[in-house]
Amino acid sequence: MKKLWRFVKICAFAAGGVLLASLLFVVIFGQTKPNIPRTDAVIILGAAINTPALYNRSLEGLEIYQAGKANLVILSGGRVSDKDISEAGYMRKVIFKNASGTVPLVLEEQSHSTFENLQNAHSLAPQVKSLVVVSDRFHLARGVLVAKAVGFGPVYWSAPDPGYYSFQELSFYYVREAVALVSYLPRLVLAWAR
Repeated sequence: MKKLWRFVKICAFAAGGVLLASLLFVVIFGQTKPNIPRTDAVIILGAAINTPALYNRSLEGLEIYQAGKANLVILSGGRVSDKDISEAGYMRKVIFKNASGTVPLVLEEQSHSTFENLQNAHSLAPQVKSLVVVSDRFHLARGVLVAKAVGFGPVYWSAPDPGYYSFQELSFYYVREAVALVSYLPRLVLAWAR
């Protein structure tokens, strides 16, 4: 019984260490901001429609496009229910309302996860190599890693200022993202192995 208890404690300690390392990576990655050269496209990753997160992500992606940093804008996110428009459809409305001219758009409306966002976008726009991933800071690490795993590269990233979140909300999202990143590791490894 002592050996079993010792094994359980070692496993719990190891799991805690992996989760802490993932959290540190997510936090540090989200605080970095690369210099973005001109790229093939900017992709805006989805979030719940009618939220400050998706609205501000849309404006961030539009700003990158209008600054001449991307040739194309990919809007990625499906429907939560049949009654709602897709996340990509909501982003299109925000961009049309705020753009100072015509913006070339590709809508990816079938995805329900970060992996699907980027995998489907890669299929819809196979000519796109260099990419800017736009999401919230806590989501950037996973978004960039998945983008590289599905075949985009080089990959840059950007996020709106997170002022629309409370400290408690940000804390929750960072911890949730650290867990999500660990859960994505097998899929990332398999994608990179191809």
